[in-house]
Amino acid sequence: MKLKFYIILILSLSCIWANDFSFKHLPIQEQGRIKPLDSFARNQLLKFYGKSSLTIYENKQTFKIDAIDWLIPIITQDVNSLNVPIFKIQNPDVVDALNLNWREKSTYTYHEINDGLNYTDGAINNELLIKNIRNTNRDELELVDRQLYDLSLKRDLFNELYHSASFLVPKIKIDNSKISKLLQLEENQIISYAHLVIKINELYKNIETRSTQDKHQLFKMLDPEFGNNPQLLSNLILDLLLQEINLDNLLYQSTILKIFPAKDQSNEWLSPNILVEKNLVPEYKNMILAIENIFNSHINQQKINKAQIRIYHNDINNTFGVNTKVLVREANYNNANLFYWSLIFYILSLVSLIVLKMIKNINLNFKILPFIFLIIGFLYNTGGLIIRMNILNRPPVSTLYESIIFVAFISVFLAIILEFIKKDNTSLFVGSIAGIVLHYISFGYAADGDTFGVLVAVLNSNFWLATHVTTITTGYGTTIIASLVGHVYLLQAVFLKDKKSLKSTYNIMIATTFIALFFTMFGTILGGIWGDQSWGRFWGWDPKENGALLIVMWLLMMLHLQLSGWVKGAGYAFGLVLANITVALAWFGVNLLSVGLHNYGFTEGAAFNLLIFIIFELLFGITLFTKIKWRH
Repeated sequence: MKLKFYIILILSLSCIWANDFSFKHLPIQEQGRIKPLDSFARNQLLKFYGKSSLTIYENKQTFKIDAIDWLIPIITQDVNSLNVPIFKIQNPDVVDALNLNWREKSTYTYHEINDGLNYTDGAINNELLIKNIRNTNRDELELVDRQLYDLSLKRDLFNELYHSASFLVPKIKIDNSKISKLLQLEENQIISYAHLVIKINELYKNIETRSTQDKHQLFKMLDPEFGNNPQLLSNLILDLLLQEINLDNLLYQSTILKIFPAKDQSNEWLSPNILVEKNLVPEYKNMILAIENIFNSHINQQKINKAQIRIYHNDINNTFGVNTKVLVREANYNNANLFYWSLIFYILSLVSLIVLKMIKNINLNFKILPFIFLIIGFLYNTGGLIIRMNILNRPPVSTLYESIIFVAFISVFLAIILEFIKKDNTSLFVGSIAGIVLHYISFGYAADGDTFGVLVAVLNSNFWLATHVTTITTGYGTTIIASLVGHVYLLQAVFLKDKKSLKSTYNIMIATTFIALFFTMFGTILGGIWGDQSWGRFWGWDPKENGALLIVMWLLMMLHLQLSGWVKGAGYAFGLVLANITVALAWFGVNLLSVGLHNYGFTEGAAFNLLIFIIFELLFGITLFTKIKWRH
């Protein structure tokens, strides 16, 4: 049975290392980081829809659409993309303000949103309303106005995406056969504006190399009037530009699609319109023609020419030095959903553990199932972290999302070690609970967009990320495990009243407290050293520093109370339950203050969730501790 699970795991992880380069792996620069187009597509869809894949409900059928398949029709300006319901509105008052009908799925198309934002009827003028909202401080706006403002920003973002590749979309057809011949175009060939610029540039070069007589003969062959026209070339170019070209579409300024690496020392990549504006189109000929060919394949619903992909791949890899293997790995990582799989196995571990507790005379072979499920979930968790480290070339603890996933990893890892030692299933229960809860919390922050974020300046140090941040985050994980064991102790003391089990759980509480104290104290000291190097002071009573110190002092207090005999098992467990609150305040709470050098803007709007968590922990601890005391 073990072998079967490991084979499934290896096969699941193997997809991450596939090396086939395709359209979704095209590099793009977003938020200062080079990523595959697949990641970019997911980030954009998250902003509109709240999820990284799209679900379409049509004729009582459900269709799943990947983010990249949603994005391609938009950037190739497929008019059907304007009728795809992706704008999510969850407030009926906003729907009414847009003069739309409420839907159960609460998703609307671009046309509906655009018409709603521009809706005018008598005293109602949404266009003027949006203009006034944009000029008002966000904090002064009512809820509906804030949501209308956000919706208008999403509408603008959609417009940017729709026009982002207009220079690369093949939509221009030259009707003049003589001009087509002069540009060496096939009959009825449809090309992009950028391709047209390339052809014009080649024509210039071709004419410049000819003698005056050759030029005269060339033009006269096409049309007798050409030979007597000194402004021939200028008129020809003008004629080309005015033929069936949607100038309004081309003139729309959108710099969101930065897919062309800069050839100078600048780290800023170029969007198609900047490429045209700076007259750099000929320098990117191979890339432009390859992308145009890809777009053309999509428009005509044909298979993408792999030869064009290879040309693009070689150009981006060899000429610009972009590591395409990392791009492929990131796209495959996106599709693998490793942390969802780790969550599934953590849930299986918990469920199987509960079921086995309820069944008597169970076969011994089945008793190992919860442990196997936990290990498989842990391996998925580990695999996801390793791949993130490989992609980013730094420890995976620099954002709140990463730190939550890493704490889940540490918590489950410690639980597995304790289970090896104690073999009483208590650690399995604690580990699976920690993994499940932390994964669910992390998914809430993953929905903010790209979780491979660029580091703020103070974190841009692999050495300190690998020492201080990793150590203090490990301290969070071990403290959470110690606290969860405290929860288990109180539950056992109230409902099981098994002295042997209580003694075993008590020993785990003490051991995990010492482990947690070591990592939090060591991590805090390392943070002081880092602070001395970064800001010139070891300690500045910054909220983040105070939060870390609060955990250390709380754990020290509990150990001293236990050693001095002031608290026994139940009191010590109650103290560890409250230790969870100190971790939450140090980890999440200090960022809500928006002050201090450590305020990295990791989270917004978490105050209510934090308050609910604190109230729950207080009620849980006080209720069970009081019951135990009353019994005695």
